[in-house]
Amino acid sequence: MPNIMVPREYRPRLPTEPLKRLLALLTTQSGEGLSPALRAAAARAAAANTPWKAEEQAALLVLADLASLGWQFKVVRGAIYMLPKSVKDVGSRVAKEMLRESLLEARDAQLREDSTRSFLTGMHRPRSHKGREVSIENLIEDGADLARALREHRDGDLGRVVQPYLQFVDSSRRCEWTGLSLMDVWRYFRHTWSLIYRPTPGRTINFLVRNAARPDHPVIGIIGLANAVFQLSVRDHWIGWTPESLVEKVEEEPGYWDLFRQRGLTCLRLARDAIRTDDLFEEIGGTEDPTQAIRRLETLAFAQGKARKEELKAEFEADERMSAKIARKIPRLPSGEPDWRAASESPLFKRKRAEVVADIMFAESALGSMGPDAGELLDHVRWVPDGKGGRRLRWLDSTTERACKGALREIKKNGVATRILDVNVCGAAPGYREILGGKLAAMALFSEEVQAAYCARYDDAVSEIASAMAGRAVSKPTRISILTTTSLYGVGSSQYNRVRMSSGDAVLGWKRIGETEGFGTVHMTRQTIEAVRTVAVSRQGMRTVNNRFGEGTSPLLRQLREGLTMLGFESDDVLRHSNNRIVYALELHPQARRNLALDMDNSSSNPPMAEVARSWIDRWLSMRVRNDKVLDRTAACSVEYVKRILGLSDVDPEDDSIRESALAHGF
Repeated sequence: MPNIMVPREYRPRLPTEPLKRLLALLTTQSGEGLSPALRAAAARAAAANTPWKAEEQAALLVLADLASLGWQFKVVRGAIYMLPKSVKDVGSRVAKEMLRESLLEARDAQLREDSTRSFLTGMHRPRSHKGREVSIENLIEDGADLARALREHRDGDLGRVVQPYLQFVDSSRRCEWTGLSLMDVWRYFRHTWSLIYRPTPGRTINFLVRNAARPDHPVIGIIGLANAVFQLSVRDHWIGWTPESLVEKVEEEPGYWDLFRQRGLTCLRLARDAIRTDDLFEEIGGTEDPTQAIRRLETLAFAQGKARKEELKAEFEADERMSAKIARKIPRLPSGEPDWRAASESPLFKRKRAEVVADIMFAESALGSMGPDAGELLDHVRWVPDGKGGRRLRWLDSTTERACKGALREIKKNGVATRILDVNVCGAAPGYREILGGKLAAMALFSEEVQAAYCARYDDAVSEIASAMAGRAVSKPTRISILTTTSLYGVGSSQYNRVRMSSGDAVLGWKRIGETEGFGTVHMTRQTIEAVRTVAVSRQGMRTVNNRFGEGTSPLLRQLREGLTMLGFESDDVLRHSNNRIVYALELHPQARRNLALDMDNSSSNPPMAEVARSWIDRWLSMRVRNDKVLDRTAACSVEYVKRILGLSDVDPEDDSIRESALAHGF
C-alpha cells in the first residue's frame, strides 16, 4: 500500500470562471469551516444556469467529503494538492472520532430529507391496533425499567428479563404487537445508527432480534445479510481462491494439487454445461479445433461488446430518463414469464457467454493436460520480493497461469453466488447496547433460524444471472457456509471480539482474518455520489453502467471511477479513504473453507436461537449486569433519547450531549 501521506495532485477540469472560484475558496478557507463552505458553493453551482454546473457541483462535493475526513488542501500554480489525514498518524481514538463525525454529517443530512423525516415522524404517530393506541415507541425499550429488572434478577434467572428470539423480516409481515410493517420497524432502528441508510440491491435478508420477556417484545437489535461482494482480496486469500493461496497450500500439502486439479476440472465442466452454447458454436463454425474455437469465441465476444455499447447509446438518446430501466429489463413471453432464451441472445449476455466459454475451454484443456504431481504447478511459479518487505507470485508461463486462474474463478463464482453472504447490518438497538446486545446479534448469526429463513426465501428463486447465461430458468441451492463482515472503523471492533460458542463437537466463532485496503465509498455522501454519476452519464452521452451482470463487478465503484476521472481526479486518490477496515469471518461448519476452496458441498446443522441466547446470557449478560455503571447508562435510554438521535426532538441537534448519544449508537 502506498504512503497515504504523500500529497495527491488534482487539476480540476473546469472552465476558467468556476476554477477561479474553487481555487480562491481553498486558499481562503481551511479547518472545520472548509467542508461547509464547499457544500454551500456546490449548492450555488447547482442553482446556477451555467453549462458547467454539473461538473462544478460534483467537484465541490467530492472535495467537501474529503475535507470532512480531515484532508488538507494547498493551491500551487493552479493545481490543488490534497493531503489525506492518515488514521495511523492521529491515533486510534482520534481516527475513530474523525470518521464518526464524517459519517454523522452524511447521516444527519439524510435525516433532514423530507422523505426520511416523514417516515420517522409517521412511525411515532399513534394508531389503533387490537383496541389500543400504539406506535414505534412501544418497540423502543424503556431503559429505566429494563435496568431495574436486570438489577432485581442479576443473581437469579436473567431469562425472565431478556428472552431473545429472531424474527425474519418479510415485507408482507406485520408486528403482532403494533401492526407496523416489520420492514418499517427494521428501517426505523437502522436510522438510529451513525452510518447513512442505503438500501442494498440483490439478494438480501433482514432480521429483528426481539425480547419476548418484555411488554410488546421490544427490539434488541437488527441484522441484515446481503450478497457477498465478488472482489475481497483478504477473504479470497483466506478461503483459498487466489493463486497465491493455492501455491501456498500446495507447498504445504503437495497432494492438494491433484485434488484441486480434479475438482477444478469438474467445476469447469459443470460451468460449461450450464451455459447455452448452441448458437455460439453455430456462429463460429464448430469446435473441432479447440484453439481455433477459443480464438473465434474471443472475437465474437469483442464484437458483441461493441454492439452492447451501440445499444446503450441508442437507448439513452431515445429516452434519457428511462435508459437505465431499459438496460436492465428482461424480455418477457406472452404469458408474462421471463424469456430467458431471448435474454441470452442480447449483446450483453451473448458477449459474456462467448467470453466465459472461451476461458473455460482454455482452462479445461490446459488443466487436463497437466499431471497430478505438485511440480506441475510449483515448477511454473516463483516467489519474488514485492518491494515492501513481503513477496509476490511470479508466473513462469502464461498457460499455467491462465488455467489456474480460470479454475479458481469458476470455483469462486459458485461460492460467492450461493454459499457466502456479507453481514452489512448487525448491532444493538437503543437500550441494549450497554448490555452487549451487539454481541447477541453477532451470535444470532450462528443459529439454524438464519439458515432456514435464507433457504425458505431463496431455495426456489430463479437466478437472473444463471438463467440468462443458460437460456432457461435456473435455481441454485442456498446453504450458507461462511459469513463475512467488515468493521466500520479501522481501529478495532469490540462487537465481534471473542464472540464464540460451542455447539456439539464444533466451536462457532467470529475470526479476524485481515484488513481491507481502505478503499470504497463509505466516506462519500449520497449527494456526492449522485452528482458524480450525473457527470459520467452526461459526458459519455449514455449510461454504461446499469447494475446488470455482464457489465462487470462493483457497479457503484465503476460509475464513480468514470465520473471522477472526467472531473480530473485520480479515482484511486478519492476512493482510497485511508481507513483500513478489519475483516471478520464466521465458518458455519468445520470444513467450510476447504469445501469452498474446492467447490465441495457440505451438510451440517447449526444450533437453535434458544441455545445461542442461553450462551449469550451465560457468557456476556450475566457478567455485564453486575456493573452498576452499565445499568445506569442503560437506564438513560428512553423514547425521548431516541427521538433526539433522530433529530425529532425540539432539543438543539447541535447540543454536545445529543451528538454523543448519536455517536454511542454507531456500529
